[in-house]
Amino acid sequence: MSRIISVTLNVGLTGLVHLLCCWLPLVVVLFNGASIAWLAEYRAPLMVLQLSVLAWSFYDLYLRSSHVASLFEKRVFWTAVALTVVLNIIPHRYFQAEDSRLAQAQFERIRSTRVAQFELQKPPKSVEKLSTTLQSVEGVVPSQIKLNDEVVSVRYYLGKTSEQTILAALRQQGYEVTTID
Repeated sequence: MSRIISVTLNVGLTGLVHLLCCWLPLVVVLFNGASIAWLAEYRAPLMVLQLSVLAWSFYDLYLRSSHVASLFEKRVFWTAVALTVVLNIIPHRYFQAEDSRLAQAQFERIRSTRVAQFELQKPPKSVEKLSTTLQSVEGVVPSQIKLNDEVVSVRYYLGKTSEQTILAALRQQGYEVTTID
């Protein structure tokens, strides 16, 4: 009975973790799955889990004296190790089509940015000066500055700046603005 459990864990669990860690993200990339790209966030914890399972399998196959491993078990183990190494060395973006890479980059850009909206109390004397002021703030996406009906919309990178920093820069240049919630 313990041999069946050992073989199941060595082959089944290693295969399952290998599937989740290496093959699932690869399949997502190959099929341009930008909508399920969130799976890539779990790649590191799955790799740690996979290495733990492989370490346990190695212990079970070679270091546990009460277990005599069959040739089949050893071949499956070393095949899983080889696939793990190969699939973790090759970056998944290598398999992506160009338009999939662009979609992924767009998805990442949108995910890491926020939009701030400001209401101007007076119309700006120069739209170019307003645009230049906003572009001078580090973290503002220059192509994503829009002005309509005395409302300024600005897309910015969340880690580089904040809505309050942009508001302070506008007020420092003499614009009378308030944030729109």
